[in-house]
Amino acid sequence: MAAAIKDRFKSFELTPYLVLGLALIILVVFIAYPLSKVLFNSFIELGDAPTLGNLTLANFSQFSTSTLYRGAFFNTLTVGLFCVLFSCLIGIPMAYFVAKTQTPLKTLFLTLGTLPLILPPFVGAYSWILLFGRQGVVNYLLDTAFGFTLPDIYGAPGVIIAITMSTYPFIFLLTYGALVSADPYIEESAEIMGASRWRVARTVTLPLVIPAIMAGALIVFMRSVGNFGVPAILGGNFYVLPTLIHFQVTGFFNLNAAGAIAMVNVVLVAFAILLSQYVTAKRSYVTITSTTQAARISSSKLLKWIGTFFCLGVIFFSLLPHITVIITSFTEGWAGTRYPTKFSFENYRRIFQIALTPIRNSLFLATTATLIASVIGTLLSYINVRKNVRARWILDLTVMLPFILPGIVVGVAILIGFSSGLLILSGTWMILVVGFFIRRMPYIFRSTTASLSQIDTAVEEASSITGASWLTTFRKITLPLMAPGILAGAVISFSTLMGELSTTVILYSARWKTITVAIVEYLFSATIGPAYALGTILIVLVLAAITLANRILGRRMSQMFKMV
Repeated sequence: MAAAIKDRFKSFELTPYLVLGLALIILVVFIAYPLSKVLFNSFIELGDAPTLGNLTLANFSQFSTSTLYRGAFFNTLTVGLFCVLFSCLIGIPMAYFVAKTQTPLKTLFLTLGTLPLILPPFVGAYSWILLFGRQGVVNYLLDTAFGFTLPDIYGAPGVIIAITMSTYPFIFLLTYGALVSADPYIEESAEIMGASRWRVARTVTLPLVIPAIMAGALIVFMRSVGNFGVPAILGGNFYVLPTLIHFQVTGFFNLNAAGAIAMVNVVLVAFAILLSQYVTAKRSYVTITSTTQAARISSSKLLKWIGTFFCLGVIFFSLLPHITVIITSFTEGWAGTRYPTKFSFENYRRIFQIALTPIRNSLFLATTATLIASVIGTLLSYINVRKNVRARWILDLTVMLPFILPGIVVGVAILIGFSSGLLILSGTWMILVVGFFIRRMPYIFRSTTASLSQIDTAVEEASSITGASWLTTFRKITLPLMAPGILAGAVISFSTLMGELSTTVILYSARWKTITVAIVEYLFSATIGPAYALGTILIVLVLAAITLANRILGRRMSQMFKMV
């Protein structure tokens, strides 16, 4: 027996447990701790000591006594619901045309339809004013030609339109994926029973993809109610919860009130998640069976051309703001005029004189956070898939929580957690890296989990049998096989971090201003040319990273997002 105990002790691998311990410490310190602190402080009034005796609902009572708070709450709810509605009206038909009809250019539509997810929506937000504002180009042309103008783009209409055109791809891509994998025999059976094409689409096809639609709608809602940049630029006096949080932090540095508003924002998201689960749990959905074949394509010429023009219109309208950004970056003197008055490289010359620091800061912070997220996310996914960890759902929930929460809520949590106490990071680059890495680690976690789940454990077992340690097996066998998933998640993380604003606007300091903060400052001061020159540089950097990853992995852009 002693020999057996000795052999067992020799075969004991300490490394995976050290990795697990390190990962859990990071989760507790940088995620659980700041989130629990923001929750506790939201029940403490500004200036009071954070003790149990000082717990109060005073911060939350503002939602019943202040018209500003009530208005921000209902405005946020309105934006979220209408963005979901319009994203569904755009994304579901587009997915159907690409998946179920002979619409040409499908690969192009899938690729270009993914771009709005990558390109930061706030960058093109001001373009809606240049195009559809009171003195905008489109309104001027309509007034000249037909004698009427479009409604004011400021406030709720502009916010909803701008966010919708950047979030509809979630509905489009998820619904498309469900449609191409749905069993065509189910639809054929309905047609054999005498159902018309419209009835089959309405009563069979659409209900089968409801889980995908609900998943996309949930993401759209979460992105909409947590968006800061678009309401800040297009909202005017149209306050939403994220802009109200920013007002409390920058105007009064009232982190307690900001925390209370953040908790209300979280409740909205939590309610949306519960509603989504309730809807999808009411019925059983089976789209793939043992006899599933490729999705059946409609031969209707009418649907083909309707789908083509519909998809072209959606793609053009959603990318129009970013096309305007690129064109405007080469102009001088557009602000206050109907058309650009002069084209030159002057904006870029100015940018490389006055804004090199934000560019360097963004590259450094995004790269550092992506590397850290890649390491930690990969280790956590390995533990989640390969190790028999009790209460695995806690690990999964903790990792995914920052993804579920609005970015500005995470920013408030990090600021509250590390602006006092034992670890003070406020005002340093490290607080931005912490905020970035916990916001984007879920991308790495999900993509590497998907890759690892496809790797047979026998491959690792064979290495262990030959005498290799866990660390050697992980480094030489498992890690190379996981590399495509790691790279996919890392590229998406880096790309979205370059355009991150909601978290950054809460955590940045004057020394560590990023591209996104500089763009917003230029836009607020009506310095349009330099703002859009920076915006164009940001777009080029993001697209370059995505294109490079696509070449390395041999995937389309839409496939990259399916992994995360």
